[in-house]
Amino acid sequence: MSYIIEVQRNLLKGTGTLTYTFGTVSVSTTCWFEQANPIPAKRYTGCYATHMNSKTNSKGKKREAIYLPDEQTGRGGIFIHMGNSAAWSEGCIVIKEAQVIKMWNSIHPKETNNVTVIVKNA
Repeated sequence: MSYIIEVQRNLLKGTGTLTYTFGTVSVSTTCWFEQANPIPAKRYTGCYATHMNSKTNSKGKKREAIYLPDEQTGRGGIFIHMGNSAAWSEGCIVIKEAQVIKMWNSIHPKETNNVTVIVKNA
């Protein structure tokens, strides 16, 4: 099984739109990112659904996220994860928690390189 997440971002605004569709699950939502040092616009393969080790969700449990491999981003610890603004980013792509969980729940199995993230600049 292969899953595709697309991010169309506006570098001047630090926002964009993240879209994901798989079966009956559809997400199209505003996303935020670190405007000063965004990850390169390109296709990231070998990504996967996981939990962040050092961050928690609104229930106090490990935060659900999509991991983008270090060797592809040129940085460590880049994720698509929950947040409400670019202030949550630390280099990551951030969307509202409910949308992350909706997407995350549809991806199986977890911890398997079965997600592709495509980042494009407007």
